[in-house]
Amino acid sequence: MPNPVRILLFGAGNRGAGAYGQYALKHPDKVRFVAVAEPNPIRRKNFAVAHHIPLELQFESWQEALAISKITNAVINATQDEMHHASALATLNAGYDMLLEKPIAPTIMQTLNIVRTAEANNRTLLICHVLRFTNFFQKVNEILKSGQLGQVVNISHSENVSYFHMAHSYVRGNWRNTEIAAPMILAKCCHDLDLLYWWVGEKAQTLSSTGNLLHFWDINAPDGAPRRCTDGCPVAETCPYYAPRIYLESVPIKIAVSKADKPLLKFVGKMTLKTPKLASALGKLIPPIRTLAEYSGWPRNTITEHPESDEAVLEALRTGPYGRCVYHCANDVVDHQVVSMTFDSGITATLTMHGHSHEEGRTLRVDGSKATLLGKFTYSQAWLEVHEHISGAVERYTFPSEVDQTSGHGGGDAGLMQHFVQVMRGEVPPLTSARDSLESHLMAFAAEEARFDEETIDMREYLNDLC
Repeated sequence: MPNPVRILLFGAGNRGAGAYGQYALKHPDKVRFVAVAEPNPIRRKNFAVAHHIPLELQFESWQEALAISKITNAVINATQDEMHHASALATLNAGYDMLLEKPIAPTIMQTLNIVRTAEANNRTLLICHVLRFTNFFQKVNEILKSGQLGQVVNISHSENVSYFHMAHSYVRGNWRNTEIAAPMILAKCCHDLDLLYWWVGEKAQTLSSTGNLLHFWDINAPDGAPRRCTDGCPVAETCPYYAPRIYLESVPIKIAVSKADKPLLKFVGKMTLKTPKLASALGKLIPPIRTLAEYSGWPRNTITEHPESDEAVLEALRTGPYGRCVYHCANDVVDHQVVSMTFDSGITATLTMHGHSHEEGRTLRVDGSKATLLGKFTYSQAWLEVHEHISGAVERYTFPSEVDQTSGHGGGDAGLMQHFVQVMRGEVPPLTSARDSLESHLMAFAAEEARFDEETIDMREYLNDLC
């Protein structure tokens, strides 16, 4: 049995600790975190305790971690977007291989610098495009490449961001302002653009995009709405963005569980919504009910270091950014955008991104000369259907949904970590390269330029201008 891969972690937040750290705890024979760099002392201590990291290998910053002699061969970089450029260049130049959270960087030149530096140093650089590692999207790729649809003609792909996720991340949260974060089409949808590039197997030839911020403006604020939801909002009962309902009561998560395909999960979800006191009492005896009745996961765990405490959550809403009225946040990112692409072979594709969905997830339609592929990949459902033109026959595939998984992104988080470990051991070649991941980022940056300038971009000319 090979020794576990030893990893240095940059950033022990939601992704670093919650996704990749959890995989290591479940698979200690495969991977072990031996050092951590995290500026938040509570997160740093919690991660170090969970992974038995000695004090001398606990660092306040990635700079401190890289200042000493090389600790191991691999780094997982889960820092904030704006830290990626400096930390990634330093890591690669120090001789580490790296798994880097998406997006690669917030600007196009920083993105190019990171990819080129990895290649110049002959280092392995994988980007966390976790959807490639789900059974669902791998099946989509298999169907498209099999010829079952005939000649693929058009792909319509939608990233349906739920209303509360939009409010959390792009109105109240870290990605609310283009001056301090990557554009939403990059931060949220480089996953989806990567899928399109993977499925078609070609580069985009032309690209156009439209979109804007339509809803989250002061002018749309209800009469009498205060600056904070906790300051006595007169429309608390009817506003979908009312922060205590989202974070304190976790109603959107409970609704999503109540729509699960599995009867038991559906029952638990409905119980926590309709009879919360009964659910709380039964939760003391039945762990699955307690998990939801006393929910402390995302997004609740991102607003306080003590998500298990209602008092701590309420205090965060009273004083922090996540308790603000969504109409008074001065955010400037789009809440809907459409990207249209034509690939080298003539295949056309559209990516629709919006932040007003009733449920979180992606929907898909691929039309070919012989059949149509339909798909839904959400928190509570995951299925694909192939509809044949001649016979009318329907072939259906079902997959465990997000709520059924012990790993986030429909199993993609665990799939990515398993693959990274195998790559580090030399057991398999990387499924994708940093150069492949660059294509999705180039499309995202071009989409923003096309949206601002209201023009169609020739991707060859666009790339020539960068060189």
